Amino acid sequence: MAHTYQESLEDISPAQWDKLSTLDEYPSDSFVFSAFGYDLHIRDELVAGAFASLPEQEQQILILHCVVAMADGEIGGLVGMSKSAVQRHRTKTLKELRQRLEDDGGRKQT
Repeated sequence: MAHTYQESLEDISPAQWDKLSTLDEYPSDSFVFSAFGYDLHIRDELVAGAFASLPEQEQQILILHCVVAMADGEIGGLVGMSKSAVQRHRTKTLKELRQRLEDDGGRKQT
């Protein structure tokens, strides 16, 4: 004889609920930025707005660094600058992004 086990829905923990649920993701749920055939998907609208305000070259450097985990020298070969220039652009741009998001939620100052 098989034993049956019943549990009240109220007794299910959040971790158990996570195992029972799924999350649908659609292309329209994120903003997509591309560089050299690689895509960066950003779900947060404020972060996407701040990223979109960056010059194209800075976007390319961050996409190659964050998505592909390319080294600065490799990125430099693609974007036409030295390894040290890529490193300077990357760190400056990340600092600017961070500051912009802390200051105004990514909205461009007018």
